[in-house]
Amino acid sequence: MRARSCGFSMMEVLVAMLVIGTGALAIAMLQLHALRSSQDSSLHARATLMAQELTELRASLPPAPGASDPTLFSFTAERPPVAPADCESAACNPSDFIQSALADWNGRLVRDFPQARVIVCRDAQRTPQVDWTCDGQASSPVMLKLGWRRLGAASPSTSAAGPLLSLVLGH
Repeated sequence: MRARSCGFSMMEVLVAMLVIGTGALAIAMLQLHALRSSQDSSLHARATLMAQELTELRASLPPAPGASDPTLFSFTAERPPVAPADCESAACNPSDFIQSALADWNGRLVRDFPQARVIVCRDAQRTPQVDWTCDGQASSPVMLKLGWRRLGAASPSTSAAGPLLSLVLGH
């Protein structure tokens, strides 16, 4: 007569390994999703602070009546602007100061946001913005439209996607 063995069969061990492996994979995927969400939240918070800084710059040096608004611009990471003057070592006129401040702002944008794209324009569309177009009417509020490549995004380009952040900066 055969003695009955105590222990696990090979099938039971394989099923247990499958269950434990599936659980470990699910935990790893959850951790990855949490990291992506954390980075997205951090970039949105940083973008909001940069928009507030741009609003304060616009408010501190409004354009002269009849002059064009130097804080209305379009920018992509491939073409960073160059500051016309160094306002930290010497006094600047208001126009050079704004250009220098915008060049610094755009430099931080390139450094902090992957493949950044920004448009500051007059636009009366309701938020959230779904595209990069602006109406350009003088009565429209000034809008900031900012986009960047999100971590893990399928498309490496921000030009096809709409803005990730749209804020009204004022009139």
